[in-house]
Amino acid sequence: MLRMLRSAVAVSSRIATGVRAMSTSAVSKSDAKPSKADMNEVFKDNAAPRRRNAYSVNRVELIGGVSDEPRKLVAKNGKDYVILNVITNNTTKLPGGEVVETADRHSVTVFGKAADFVERNVTKGTRVVVHGRLHQSGGKLKEDGTYSQRQTNIHAEMVTPLARSTN
Repeated sequence: MLRMLRSAVAVSSRIATGVRAMSTSAVSKSDAKPSKADMNEVFKDNAAPRRRNAYSVNRVELIGGVSDEPRKLVAKNGKDYVILNVITNNTTKLPGGEVVETADRHSVTVFGKAADFVERNVTKGTRVVVHGRLHQSGGKLKEDGTYSQRQTNIHAEMVTPLARSTN
């Protein structure tokens, strides 16, 4: 019975694609009465609940220099937070042997007591270690049918100054 249902589903999918349909079953449609168990097997109405115990990690560690003075802002809830830009450098060796250096800017948002610490102890040129997690915002459907730009920031849990620039 289950085989007959699967072939019927395959034939109906061929009809939808414009391919000429033909019967592959020796049993007429009036004789086919699938059981509830067969229907559940085909359409997975009784699918097992999704497991939610898979382990995942959202961690970021950066070591770089602060490119601008940290900016202190106030959130809608009245609490202070600090935004700073951390620059990291990358060196890539191309197949021809040429070495290319690039710099990446990372927007880091710091909340709570860590924000107060950053405001007092971090200035432009300070080398820092940032421990935090990735946070994405945007990508929402707007009224005009387009999507807003998606932004990736780092929400810092800890910012540790290493050294200040001597320049």
